[in-house]
Amino acid sequence: MPTAAYLSTYWSTPVDDLAVSLSSGPGGLSAAAAQAALPTTRARAVSTRRRTGSWRMLAHQFTSPIILILVAATVLSGVLGDGTDAIIILVIVLLSGLLDFVQERGAAGAMDELLGTVRLTATALRGGARTEVPFDEVVPGDVIVVAGGDILPADAVVLTATGLEADQSTLTGETFPVPKAPGVSPAGAPLAARSNVLYSGTHIASGSGTALVVATGRDTEFGRVMQSMRAKPRPTGFERGMTRFGLLLTRVMVVLVVAIFAFNLVVPRPIVDSALFSLSLAVGLTPQLLPAIVGISLAQGARTIARHRVIVKRLNAIEDFGAMTVLCTDKTGTMTQGHIRLSGSLAIDGTPSPAVLRTASWNAGLQQGLSNPMDAAIIAAAKAAGIDPAEASALGELPYDFDRKRLSVLVDSPDGRVLVTKGAVGPVLDVCTHARAADGAQTPIGDARPGVEQVVDALGAQGMRVLAVATRPLMAGTCTPADESGLTLIGLLTFADPVKPEAAATIPDFAAAGVAVRMITGDARPVAAHIAGELGLDPSAILTGGQIDALDDDAFARAAASAHIFCETSPHHKERIIRALSRAGETVGYLGDGINDAPALKAADVGISVTGAADVAAESAAIVMLANDLRSLLDGMRQGRRTFANTMKYIFMTTSANFGNMISMAIASIVLPFLPLLAAQILMINLLTDLPATAIATDNVDARQLARPQRWNMRLIRNYMIVFGLVSSVFDIVTFIVLRAGFGAGEHEFQSAWFLGSVLTEVFVLFVLRTRGPSWRSRPGGTLTLLSVLVVIVTFAIVLTPVGGPLRLTVPPASLVALVVLIAIAYCAATELTKVVFWRVPAHAHPVRPGKDVASARPHP
Repeated sequence: MPTAAYLSTYWSTPVDDLAVSLSSGPGGLSAAAAQAALPTTRARAVSTRRRTGSWRMLAHQFTSPIILILVAATVLSGVLGDGTDAIIILVIVLLSGLLDFVQERGAAGAMDELLGTVRLTATALRGGARTEVPFDEVVPGDVIVVAGGDILPADAVVLTATGLEADQSTLTGETFPVPKAPGVSPAGAPLAARSNVLYSGTHIASGSGTALVVATGRDTEFGRVMQSMRAKPRPTGFERGMTRFGLLLTRVMVVLVVAIFAFNLVVPRPIVDSALFSLSLAVGLTPQLLPAIVGISLAQGARTIARHRVIVKRLNAIEDFGAMTVLCTDKTGTMTQGHIRLSGSLAIDGTPSPAVLRTASWNAGLQQGLSNPMDAAIIAAAKAAGIDPAEASALGELPYDFDRKRLSVLVDSPDGRVLVTKGAVGPVLDVCTHARAADGAQTPIGDARPGVEQVVDALGAQGMRVLAVATRPLMAGTCTPADESGLTLIGLLTFADPVKPEAAATIPDFAAAGVAVRMITGDARPVAAHIAGELGLDPSAILTGGQIDALDDDAFARAAASAHIFCETSPHHKERIIRALSRAGETVGYLGDGINDAPALKAADVGISVTGAADVAAESAAIVMLANDLRSLLDGMRQGRRTFANTMKYIFMTTSANFGNMISMAIASIVLPFLPLLAAQILMINLLTDLPATAIATDNVDARQLARPQRWNMRLIRNYMIVFGLVSSVFDIVTFIVLRAGFGAGEHEFQSAWFLGSVLTEVFVLFVLRTRGPSWRSRPGGTLTLLSVLVVIVTFAIVLTPVGGPLRLTVPPASLVALVVLIAIAYCAATELTKVVFWRVPAHAHPVRPGKDVASARPHP
């Protein structure tokens, strides 16, 4: 490890001295030395995700304010003499907490297992050989090899650089990439002025080089920032929905609990019993297993999605995955085959020209920056034509960037020293003053440009990607940005990338599933329109980058809603497109794998990347596809909908049942001379009915529930809770009347019969409410059925045997038990009829328009 003095000002220390201090050299560390340093490095690591220990997770199950107040009141009850009830209530609370703990711990383990399948790696020299090393195994003294698109795993000092530029905006806030080169910086230089340092968490914008790692984990600049301020990631749509749902429950719970408690004090009844009763009702309204159900659903969903070769990095993104209404995707490799080949090297009039291929091969073969498929296609075509790019040598380079959209290499060639520039047609023409015809004659670029653009448009209409090649003699020993001027256009290169047949076939399936596919590409308009036509997208619904720049945010949001194709775009355009669609109320997914896709991936509700993507893209994405295949993505999205549907089942069923029970008990506490249920009995009902609910996460889902995008809909949840809760209350009141007027049931007999009826109705109605259609046509999951049967058996055992004694339950007569069962069956039949009417209401059955109520757009399970 370096000394403290070196670490404090390593950027001002000569590299050789740093290497000696780190026991390193040009070939990096040996494998043994790196392994020996690993324990110390890991001890200083910065965790990107908080991991909760088992004991802390267990304690967390009992930190709800309601639970704490209930426990305190129970202890007070025990002190005042009712020790048996106090013990029973505490045991039930403990069992409920343990159940939550087991489920949450299992979900956390599944998350760790799934996230372990996606790890970023760096290229390090170990004993002089290049080795792929996981980020958390990079140690001080490693020599890392970096190139365009790489994320930096540590703070490092530059050893060698070729056109090396780093985007360090995440750390310093600088808008543009900054050049990096070997050397030393002043000891007092601020972060942004240390031109010889690469920072952890930033990424390489262009160029290539090597660097000596000097700090990792908490010792990096990024690590120090993370330690002092852990910024929370942007909440997903599902998390925002959960927050709104919690606020809804809190409002309902406070009003009802306070009213019930106040009335029981007025009656009057013992204050401790009244407090326990009210607090137990509050616990009863709360869907206590919701965190566990969500955890199980997400873990199960992630496992199922993984079978479709789609890995979820952030589990909460699964819900937004299922809610996705617009999928924006790059063209190359997703819509097209991604195997680019050079289809022609042409003079400016469109006739074949081998000389253009030869000159272009020097640029493609000698550049050291960001590798790309088009350069590989140029080199392959040149070698096939017997051209050796190595006949020239590189003297200098101006790396490609997404603003200039061109790459220049100064070469020492058989034709002399020449600056060769290659890039997008428009940006190259902008720095040319002349054009060379096939016969060698030169004309001013102003005269030649209309003809060149006509040729380019014709090629683009055939689906060809076109690059321009220009040159100028340059006798200097290196090149600067100012040298990209006064060039002569010598020709054009055309590339073909055929459309994937399966992509064209899958786009209609996305549309049928309620997801609009939008293509975003840097290609020229004619190319984009041709590809769009082959894919079945509307080639006339197109916006160019120039048109986007001319529109303000409001006008662009309106235009983006109807556009199918966005072409000639930059990274800024992509991000702006995503944000415009989001403002319109869409849930936007973005599929991309390049450096220029990173801003859009971060802005999207669902960022999707692919294996082999640039590091910065993979890190920005929430979902990683193991194959660049739209069909796999569609299958994974449907699984996301399945996960959301099962989560919403629990919320709908539990809140409606609990709300109905609260209303019923509130009424019963007014008209009865005793409490309708004791606190221990209420909590036991909650515990029993929560057991089948744990299986909802693995329940079957009707095909119609997977057909459209799904979102949180607070109005729908509220209406569902009230309507079905009141149906439940009506049958509870019928049960009260039958028990008191028909059977003259006393306190304990009444409580026993209602205990039985409460459990039976909640279990039976699960099978009615879990589907929108007729319950007998929807097959429930096997685990749900098994647990429901088990709970019914246990409930009958508690009520019909002495087991219920500690809960103050007595065995009711057989006729009363039969009547309770019949009432439960009648309740299910009434709920089935209510369900038919409820889902026919347009506000419940159909999604609202995007943008009108984003919180409730496109519901429902």
